[in-house]
Amino acid sequence: MTTLIFDRISIPLQQALASALRRLAQLAHTSSWDQWASQRLTPTQRKILELLASRRESLTLSAVAQELGVTPATASDSLTALETKGLVKKRRSHVDGRALAIMLTTEGRRCVAALAALPDPLQAAFSVLTPSEQESFYRSAIKMIRGLQESGTLPLSRMCVRCRYFEPFRYPDSATPHHCHLVGAPFADRHLRIDCPDHEFNDRDAQEALWVRFCAGPPAPPPS
Repeated sequence: MTTLIFDRISIPLQQALASALRRLAQLAHTSSWDQWASQRLTPTQRKILELLASRRESLTLSAVAQELGVTPATASDSLTALETKGLVKKRRSHVDGRALAIMLTTEGRRCVAALAALPDPLQAAFSVLTPSEQESFYRSAIKMIRGLQESGTLPLSRMCVRCRYFEPFRYPDSATPHHCHLVGAPFADRHLRIDCPDHEFNDRDAQEALWVRFCAGPPAPPPS
């Protein structure tokens, strides 16, 4: 009876989860604004620096805009500001002579390293969770991010669950059940990447098959 009463007087669980995540997002946003201000960066400028630092190759303006889910005009304005600050540089692309290749300068890399060293209150918030809870939360977050990408709300990213090198649950009875065919090694949910510099997109059908296998979890052992 008590459970039924609370079902009637409580908001739906999805709404409660959204409210909880907004509280965490507010913390992340507030702390990040303070950090950006100290480095004289806007949120978009910082995201561009972090994106360029995560890539082994240079990126074009259109690629930066697509990766961040912003308009080319917004990306262009931010890149111009970063170039003025001496944090990025542009040169003619070797692949497409009509496009400009964008990369970090030495000072830009120093800036990214300084930002990464700043305390992150959101990371501290996860310290109250056990390692198992953190890994489970991370797996759930990956599912949410992929769902938002599929709906077009977020831009596609170079996730393990979209990669041709990823084989989920190759070792179902292991603490590191997945396999990366590029590295040639097993890994766990906590090692899953949302943005990998070595990523290669699978074709659409293969991505969907990977996703089904990942969501299904480890296969059941054969009957004895």
